[in-house]
Amino acid sequence: MTLLEAIAEHGLLLLQDKKLANAVTFMTGERVKGSWWSHPRAQEIFNAIEALPEDQVLETKLVGGKVTFVHRSLWPDLLAVATGEREYQVHTESGRHEKRREPWDAWAKRMKVRATKDVAAARERLEQAVIAIGGTAKLLPWHR
Repeated sequence: MTLLEAIAEHGLLLLQDKKLANAVTFMTGERVKGSWWSHPRAQEIFNAIEALPEDQVLETKLVGGKVTFVHRSLWPDLLAVATGEREYQVHTESGRHEKRREPWDAWAKRMKVRATKDVAAARERLEQAVIAIGGTAKLLPWHR
């Protein structure tokens, strides 16, 4: 199973977490202590993350304020509950990491996504996705 398939199966995955299902654990088969950059397979992890197609996976800080990969199947629900701007990180050609911001409505237009009309149902589906990876609904921004 590829990382994309794992994200699709769960609906969302964190990049790294001590307890919840996450991309680093999926790829290494172990809970990595400290930064995943120190893992022997760090470059492979980085390459897999960079290869995630923008039209299938959104990277944003969502679950517990941590980097979360959200599969396209949950985008309408995420858009229904999102406000303000999304913050994301890019890797420049020089190898630096830069944070960028984009209004959610601009992202939605660019990705051709319409928000779920029933916001309560959207929240419920996102909460269920977090519960499915071992978390609780309280990890989502609207419960903080």
